[in-house]
Amino acid sequence: VDGTILNHKCQLSKTTQNTVKAVLQKYPNIPFVIATGKSIQGTMMLRSDLGLDENVMTKQEYETYIKTGENSTQKRVPSPAICANGCVIYNGFQEIQDQIYLTTEELLKCLELIDNYFTNFGVDYEVAFYVGSYTYFNEDKYHSKRIRDDFKEPIRIMPRNELLDNVHNNTLKINKLCIFSTVEAITGFRSELITFTTNNKSFIYAQGDPDCIDIMPLLGNKGQGIQALKKMLNLTSHDILCFGDGNNDLTMFEQSQYGIAMGNAIDALKSKAIYVTKSNAEDGVAFALEKIFLS
Repeated sequence: VDGTILNHKCQLSKTTQNTVKAVLQKYPNIPFVIATGKSIQGTMMLRSDLGLDENVMTKQEYETYIKTGENSTQKRVPSPAICANGCVIYNGFQEIQDQIYLTTEELLKCLELIDNYFTNFGVDYEVAFYVGSYTYFNEDKYHSKRIRDDFKEPIRIMPRNELLDNVHNNTLKINKLCIFSTVEAITGFRSELITFTTNNKSFIYAQGDPDCIDIMPLLGNKGQGIQALKKMLNLTSHDILCFGDGNNDLTMFEQSQYGIAMGNAIDALKSKAIYVTKSNAEDGVAFALEKIFLS
């Protein structure tokens, strides 16, 4: 989402919005899937702006379409979602189909690493706890307010002790952690995570922006999300075209025959792409979709 379909100002341009809508109208049987590190709540404004949930089949109509392969309704197929970097998978009706969690032991081990590192570094930091469709912070500070106000994602505030009590009681299960701090501190913490994940094979990490980094269970990545999508929709790699810009998109490209890297993407992703489109500041998603589907 950020760095891909959204421009450098974290906005959906009219060009990209209109192009996606034109593709969806022309090809109603192609689902448009948002794959993101955000929670599903953090994608709802984008889904609305793209019209992903407009003129969509009902569950009964969709079941008939799956059985017969015929779309007699002229409505669009629903659009699933891959959220929390592949830790939470939704069907097209925003119902959770699959999710993976950090165990309580894994969560506590991660929090110990985070608290020790950033306390010793001497900078403020915030930890976001992704729980199904919602995102929790322990306090309402800079980054929680930024996510809520700038990205319009609902945030829940719960003190650390209360949150951990809920984890121990199995009331809350944590899909992933996202740590926010200064770019310098996050850069150093990434080095710590390389050692940590090498020594602890049940974790992986991903970084989408310079001032934050995610810790997930081993199978928490967008590639696993695409695999779940293939199973859900009976697809193969040849049926999937995806866009990406960061290292958290690498596993997704491995599951797709048609990976398109943004002009602003990291070099490692560009090397795996079949095509490099324009940057997100230049409506790169719209540029590629226009060439492929609308020319």
